[in-house]
Amino acid sequence: MLKFPINFEVQSSSASGIQTTWNSTTDSLEPIPCSIPPEFTGPGGGYSPEDFFALSVLTCMIATFKVYAERSQVEYAEIKGKANLTIDKHPSENTLSLTHIEITLDVTGAKDVEKAKKVLDQSIKDCAVSNSIKSGKTFHLNVS
Repeated sequence: MLKFPINFEVQSSSASGIQTTWNSTTDSLEPIPCSIPPEFTGPGGGYSPEDFFALSVLTCMIATFKVYAERSQVEYAEIKGKANLTIDKHPSENTLSLTHIEITLDVTGAKDVEKAKKVLDQSIKDCAVSNSIKSGKTFHLNVS
């Protein structure tokens, strides 16, 4: 049984300068290279905060599906996904905002397609990261 609240800690630090890349990490995992993306006049070559945001939503949905599928004994070959994040100026303010994320999830090799669809739908509804964001969301779900 899970005990709540559950906490996760990450670390990140960088030297000064917009062209400087840096590393971020958690626990004892390998560091992840980070940078300001070219869209914001940075060098690229590392994950940006926007990449991490989109990845956190996408990987939460995949992880939730994997847990629910195993608990429901849904057999499948693979789940893969992609996320497209849109940043725009907030309409009523002069600030940037993450306005929309479009997510595509494909589950292939499902032995029971209808059961897998139900589990995928429930996973989307229960994804903690997705439920915590205010930006618009569009989902494209495919099970075969």
